[in-house]
Amino acid sequence: MTWLVQAALFSIGIGIAGLAAHLIGPLLATAFAIHELIPTAIVFFAVAATLGWIGNRYWPETWLYNPLL
Repeated sequence: MTWLVQAALFSIGIGIAGLAAHLIGPLLATAFAIHELIPTAIVFFAVAATLGWIGNRYWPETWLYNPLL
């Protein structure tokens, strides 16, 4: 029963998101100059991935088990 409720809520959420994207998408693309947003997002995720790799590579292993972090 829990899975059915989760599936129903997920379907409703996906439906609302799809409808909002269809109706509001063109307005947002005009308002935020979407052609500039895509390169910005690519650079953001590239920097975030690089920082994540550096943190994973050089983070002291003893810090991973610090309960205060």
